[in-house]
Amino acid sequence: MRLFRSARLAAAIAGVLVAMAAPTAVSAQVPKVIRDFGAPVYPAFEGWYQNDDGTATLLIGFFNSNQSETVDIPIGAQNHFSPGSEDRGQPTTFPPGRSWGVFTIKVPGDFDGELSWTLVGNDQPVTIPFQLRPAYFVEPFKDQSNNNEPPTIRFAAGGTPFTGPPVGIAHTTTAAVGTALALPVWTSDVTPDRNVRDNPRRPRPPQVLRWHKLRGPGDVEFDEPEQEFEDAGDHNPTTSMTFGAAGEYWLRAEVLDSTGDGGGGFQCCWTSAVVQVTVTE
Repeated sequence: MRLFRSARLAAAIAGVLVAMAAPTAVSAQVPKVIRDFGAPVYPAFEGWYQNDDGTATLLIGFFNSNQSETVDIPIGAQNHFSPGSEDRGQPTTFPPGRSWGVFTIKVPGDFDGELSWTLVGNDQPVTIPFQLRPAYFVEPFKDQSNNNEPPTIRFAAGGTPFTGPPVGIAHTTTAAVGTALALPVWTSDVTPDRNVRDNPRRPRPPQVLRWHKLRGPGDVEFDEPEQEFEDAGDHNPTTSMTFGAAGEYWLRAEVLDSTGDGGGGFQCCWTSAVVQVTVTE
């Protein structure tokens, strides 16, 4: 599988050269503009993988190249997919920096067309195409080099386990404006005997829980947007969150193991799950 990863990296580098010639039709994952404010938001195609039912899943993230600006882009002309439905579950809130594995799109296993995601951040359009090209094949559920697998997250002690990239809405709940919602989760992980992705010069926590806002009409304040744990075993952290306006929100719970963000760029091993919160006055 290392050959696929090398080919995917080469394709991304080639895409940067294309992007320089066609700034509104970018096919790479690396941004060209980084500022404090006023820069574009770049979609990122992180690869695709096969499902047991014969379908395939596209794995998608983004890079907000503003260092100090969260960009909100509503679904519509400035945030849409084509062809077909413009809403494919993509975020509308884009915090600064790189966000990995934010959402997925299922397509037929023999899909030979092309989907594209357009984002217009700070009046600067960027479009990224998505295809089932062999060079972009990934394995987010197991690292074949060391048998490492993603952590598991549940929203009840004996609830449904979620592992790997997000698929649909994993949990629903309600809240009221200005009143803190305490949301517990149950996480677990098994560390392999040999994790070749660990970097002794930059040691990472064995397990990290992060919360992100994906969609919603108001601000969301997390009392602990990130929690680190000293071991990769079972944990039951609770995060309190307060919503600034009534409406429907999507939040993303992200559990990382010691491989870090995006599996250190190898797309394994981390887990994301989407929580829908209906907030009333």
